[in-house]
Amino acid sequence: MAPFGPLRSALAAATFVGALGAGQPSPAPAPALVPGTYQQVDLVSKKPLAVGSALVIVAGKGGQLGFSINAIRALDSNQGFIAGGLRGALPFTWTQSGRSGKCRLRFEAVPHGVRVTQDVVFGDCGFDAGVTADGTYLLVADKPIP
Repeated sequence: MAPFGPLRSALAAATFVGALGAGQPSPAPAPALVPGTYQQVDLVSKKPLAVGSALVIVAGKGGQLGFSINAIRALDSNQGFIAGGLRGALPFTWTQSGRSGKCRLRFEAVPHGVRVTQDVVFGDCGFDAGVTADGTYLLVADKPIP
């Protein structure tokens, strides 16, 4: 028997089971990311954190979006700021390497907001010690708050 025989059989069975559910309605598409101000929220209460990070999304040229994140660590108020452009559909991974450091952020749509995950192994985004952009951000204002 080939070493991958059991694995191949399991994959074939999973494909067959997946095909059985093909007639069921597909899940609703993830909500679109829209320009506005997003506030980091507590995952349990879904309420904005008293001291939390903010994400601002702005409309750019050609339907692209720009973003900025002001990341704050509530423990000691260390901070960091990063800005860039979102090209393509979500989920989207944004990467930057420069004088201020390396940064890789993953943006994923969630209902009424976006989840941001920072790859801290790749780089610290030039943020202060212990600061990350990680979090779930919910839309709190339809327009960017200055």
